[in-house]
Amino acid sequence: MRLVGTIVKPQGVKGELKIYPADKNLDIYENLKDVYIDNENYTIKNLSRRQGFLYVLLKGVDNRNIAETFRQKKVYANDDEMSLKENMYYVDDLLGIDVVDENDEFLGTISDIQSYGATDVITILDVDNREIMLPHLKSVFTGVVDGKMKVNKKLFEEMKVCTE
Repeated sequence: MRLVGTIVKPQGVKGELKIYPADKNLDIYENLKDVYIDNENYTIKNLSRRQGFLYVLLKGVDNRNIAETFRQKKVYANDDEMSLKENMYYVDDLLGIDVVDENDEFLGTISDIQSYGATDVITILDVDNREIMLPHLKSVFTGVVDGKMKVNKKLFEEMKVCTE
């Protein structure tokens, strides 16, 4: 199960739910058919993506009063219903993986990923236990190979910001 997002509030009078998504790339949610709220399965009647939010109508949730009971609840879905494109990863799958350069030299471990709008910021705990922060750019982070995040070492060194 994968977190889809958190229900913000009912939207309108027909039971539509406004969801703050767990991932800013709303395309990954386009094939959702079922979701789970409080471990109960709900079939999606309609899903739309507007202004950075997901809006869903669920079978059995057909008025604002019922929808109100879902406020602030977490929404989950099966991984196989999510639409990840090639070279896309879930944040929680990247946390804890090793970061290596082109020669497989260990540079650290991904400890956090934050979304600040234009690009994500990746925090890496290096071999000296210092935090290094870098923007998640394709030119720096070249991909995941054999369960390790590969980086362009030259750009990595030029762009890194140490917090200590």
